[in-house]
Amino acid sequence: MALRKRWVFKTTPDIPSCHCATLLSLPDGELLCAWYAGSREGARDVAIYGARLQPGSEAWSPAEVIADTPGFSDGNPVLFLDGHGRLQLWFVTIHGRWWSEARVKRRISTDGGHTWGPVEIIHEPYGWMTRSKPIVLDNGDLLLPMYYETPEETQWESFVLISQDDGDTWQPYGHITSPTGNIHPTVVQRSDGELLMIMRTGGPGGHLWQSRSGDHGRTWSPAEPVDLPNPNSGIDMIRLRSGRLLLVYNHSSQHRTPLSLALSEDEGRTWRPRVLDVETAEGEFSYPVVIQTEDGLIHIAYTYRRTAIAHVTLSEEDLPHG
Repeated sequence: MALRKRWVFKTTPDIPSCHCATLLSLPDGELLCAWYAGSREGARDVAIYGARLQPGSEAWSPAEVIADTPGFSDGNPVLFLDGHGRLQLWFVTIHGRWWSEARVKRRISTDGGHTWGPVEIIHEPYGWMTRSKPIVLDNGDLLLPMYYETPEETQWESFVLISQDDGDTWQPYGHITSPTGNIHPTVVQRSDGELLMIMRTGGPGGHLWQSRSGDHGRTWSPAEPVDLPNPNSGIDMIRLRSGRLLLVYNHSSQHRTPLSLALSEDEGRTWRPRVLDVETAEGEFSYPVVIQTEDGLIHIAYTYRRTAIAHVTLSEEDLPHG
């Protein structure tokens, strides 16, 4: 099959901007997507919205607000289903002027996201940020990639939170630095148990960074550059059922286009860049999230020119081999 595009959400005159999707598959095959939207990034009317795609349906449901802090800007939602069947929504709220003054929060749903419990503050001090989806490690730990944002991009750094009780308590580890700063870590576990983290660069005109952990995320190697460009924009990565790694990123050091796929046949030691393009037009196509569902389909959601959240599907057979 070829790439197939659907629209999760399109902006309206009342909600003219949207960004930063997260994507999750429920056990019954239903897809959930969440993102933030409002008048503009950082504006006080920005809230977290969500929509659903039923199995066999051709269209996403109408968007609904699933988290809103009146008078403050919410952002960077992350959805995941824990081992007790609880749907968790992590997000941040800007309590000052920008992301460096954000606070991490959580809501829990016990009915698949139809209703939500109260908002919990996960971390009082400002600066911790969510973005990428968590992974369950082979020892049962839940690892949530995180980053710390400051007004100075060169001081951005990535780290992880690790939980041994399905996300009710966490311990931070890592704090990975690089000369230009880095954020938006995305993590996979290799077949030998080692963890691979890839990060967005701080500052324009850069490249991706990587770090590794051999002790389930407790310590991390010094960051090293990856031979893939990055225009200071979000990325996402998964380990496919075939064992190959798939990375979604902007193949440019300056622009948030094209939005492309890179493949690794050796668990991230080397990459084949731009094996397939999702978008190539002018404009911004950014902040992708990628998952693979039980039927083998690959789903990617991303920001489409800040005017829509797009959703594309493809199969592993659409990706080159060898």
